[in-house]
Amino acid sequence: MTAHQHAYHYLAPSSLDAGAQPRLQLATSDPQGAHPHFFEGRLVAPRLAAELLSAVHVIVGSRFFTPSNTLARALALADPVVTSGGGRLRFEGFSSCCSAYIRVDMLPGAYDGDVVGKGTTNVDFNAPMRAALACVRDADGLILAIGQDALRLRSGSADIVEKKVTLPLRWLRGMLEVQSYQASMHKKLEARGIEALRFFRSLPKASTSRTPLWVVGGPGGLRTTTRAESLGVRVADTSRLRVLEPLLPKALSLTVYADDAQQASAWVLDFGSMRLTLALSAETWRGFSGEGQALRALMRSGDNAALAQVRAQLQWQPHLDSAVLARELALERPQVDDALRVLGVSGLAGYDVAEGSYFHRVLPFDLTLAEDMHPRLAGARALVDAGAVRLLRQAPLEASVQGSAVLHRVREVGGELVCTCPWFGKHQGQRGPCKHVLAAEAAHSMQASRTS
Repeated sequence: MTAHQHAYHYLAPSSLDAGAQPRLQLATSDPQGAHPHFFEGRLVAPRLAAELLSAVHVIVGSRFFTPSNTLARALALADPVVTSGGGRLRFEGFSSCCSAYIRVDMLPGAYDGDVVGKGTTNVDFNAPMRAALACVRDADGLILAIGQDALRLRSGSADIVEKKVTLPLRWLRGMLEVQSYQASMHKKLEARGIEALRFFRSLPKASTSRTPLWVVGGPGGLRTTTRAESLGVRVADTSRLRVLEPLLPKALSLTVYADDAQQASAWVLDFGSMRLTLALSAETWRGFSGEGQALRALMRSGDNAALAQVRAQLQWQPHLDSAVLARELALERPQVDDALRVLGVSGLAGYDVAEGSYFHRVLPFDLTLAEDMHPRLAGARALVDAGAVRLLRQAPLEASVQGSAVLHRVREVGGELVCTCPWFGKHQGQRGPCKHVLAAEAAHSMQASRTS
């Protein structure tokens, strides 16, 4: 499995210092040595904030599927990411099996203090800190500090705490692909917090069956069925939802989103000034890493001036409105949507499904191996460059694509492109287009631009 080493450099471990006013010091990592100081202030709801941060810790340290050639031991140490900008603090993490993504959003009403820095970095989440979080009480209050104070930086007396982890490209691809999946989701279900709690308590304690469940709404509230429901949400392995159950008594509402193909879902708990989003892949063994939902946008972005224009607008905004950007840049909205999708799978933007928009942040990982993270994209470009695509018909589109030893046929059927290759036959387009479909689309677009 292709992987690369990633190191976290912390001036000290994160900790919760007891005292008259408890202080949660989250140490930030910066490979350049700057150790940004993002925030310091008082949390309005200390106990709830501690529980939400603990939920992030749980998902990051979880593995819901273990393949035979796993790197679980190293991946269990992957630390969450914090983004500061636009008056918001966002903590996001990804399970080591690549099938669950979690993010906590702290809105301006969640704290009394100043977001003094803009940027994204890793934060040290360790077991002693989680144990301390379990003891936080509202009556005691809680000061949150993200980063190290300037005096400590100037003193030069702090020892560097270094963590080294192995991050397979599969893990990185999953962290990127989940943003694109969320952008394709629509609201499916909604329930008040207490109603959702009753539903969660009815779920089986252990998920031993491979049969997926469908969560549907009705007069009696949420319920499950084994029959596919167009208005429901498909879920496999309900154990991934358990992290939400202890939080539901304090939640105002639960909103569930899903994409049209029911290949992923997002479960959003709203607490007023804070939100928690949990995104789940269709199967634990699939994860988000190989889904390829943004491959078409990436293929179109090769010489796309719109992408450069949109990227130039990124200034750590908490909300990137594609309609507004289109007007300001004199672009078509689909061009901006494509550009944002590409930025999402490039690690330069996250997606907030509750607000229906991207937000700017830069994942603190080495993302220079873009082609390695998208092998189908590289394969499609190689086919186009080699002249392996022959267009047989423009509308409906039909093309032949010469593979390494076999000639594949790409045809438009019912508005969708299908291919005769084994990869498409196995996945039927549910995991994004195959490289032959991508190549045929690119060749068709090139010919159309030459004749226009």
